[in-house]
Amino acid sequence: MGAPNQIPMNVVLKLLKPLLEDPLLTKVGQNLKYDINVLAQHGVHVKGLLHDTMLQSYILNSTATKHDLTSLADHYLAIKTTSFEDVAGKGVSQITFNQVPIDTAAHYAAEDADVALRLHTVLSPLLEQYPEKARLLREIESPLISVLSKIERAGALVDASLLQTQSGQIADRLKDLEEEAFILAGEPFNLA
Repeated sequence: MGAPNQIPMNVVLKLLKPLLEDPLLTKVGQNLKYDINVLAQHGVHVKGLLHDTMLQSYILNSTATKHDLTSLADHYLAIKTTSFEDVAGKGVSQITFNQVPIDTAAHYAAEDADVALRLHTVLSPLLEQYPEKARLLREIESPLISVLSKIERAGALVDASLLQTQSGQIADRLKDLEEEAFILAGEPFNLA
């Protein structure tokens, strides 16, 4: 409310689409899968190398409890960011983002983009100190962003009969392993 006239969304998408779909341009962000899903709903199919700071953080320290932008900015950049609750409130009084005053929304969005890029410049060199972790991110995790995004949007069919067959095969194998363990131990015991 009270915002000046905005550029129509179809115009913005028309201008951004070639950049976002350019496979030669690298994209950097926090939780890119979410952004990819939102953009796909508007006909924009993100392509190119993806650098996701949430994944970079997770690969560096999978046991950390938080990989959100606010926590990462505090830990790696020693800065306090504006949280969504700061701009939209929380609980029953929380408003939707389209109700946030335009100047507040612009600051929040710009800060998110800036912090994600700054985090990427810090996390990338840290990852390169661990070649196996860097390879895991580059060869497995980052390519999976687009794959998982497509699965989330389209869903996944499950072959119930194949799943039942595999379940039976696994149960049989577990029984064989249990019997082998009892033989090796010389008597039955509780494997649990």
